[in-house]
Amino acid sequence: MEKILNWRKGLFDSNYQVYEHALLKFSLNFSSLKNSAIATTQSGIYLLKSEGYSVPETKILNNKNEVLAVIRYDWMAFKAKISISTGEQFDWSFQNSWLSRWSINNHVDKQVIFNSTTNSGLIHSNVDDDLLIFTGLFIREYYSRLIYALILFVIFMSSVRSIF
Repeated sequence: MEKILNWRKGLFDSNYQVYEHALLKFSLNFSSLKNSAIATTQSGIYLLKSEGYSVPETKILNNKNEVLAVIRYDWMAFKAKISISTGEQFDWSFQNSWLSRWSINNHVDKQVIFNSTTNSGLIHSNVDDDLLIFTGLFIREYYSRLIYALILFVIFMSSVRSIF
C-alpha cells in the first residue's frame, strides 16, 4: 500500500514537519550550527548525531541511547548508505540534477521517493517506517547545508582574491 505524505519547512530554517491527511505525523528539528537533529514521532524521540569530517557518518539513537541506524555519506557522489541495526541496508541518492527529487530504497521491496519545491514537498512510500522517512529528509538537509557552505566558501575566496 502506497502512502503519500506532505512535508514542509520554513524558508530560512531547517525544521521539517511531515503531515498525513493534514495531521502532523512527526517533526524533525535541526540544531543551528551542527549537522544534528531531533526527530519527534508518535512512537518516540530520536537523536540524529553527525560525527567526523573525512569519513562522515550520522548515528540515529533512540531515547535509550541505543543506535538504531548509521548513515555513511559519499560526498563526491552525493549519495549515502543507511545501515539499520536489524541488518537491512538502504541507499539514498538524488534522482535528478536539480536536487529536487531523491529516494531511499533497499533494491528489493522497500522504497521511499521524495519530491520538493522551495520549502515543501511530497513523500511517496510503500512502507510505514518513520525512521526511513525522517532519515531521507535529514540526508537531504545535510547535503543542502554542504552545498550552501561550498557556495559561501567560493564567494569568500573570490572576494578575498579581489582584495589582494
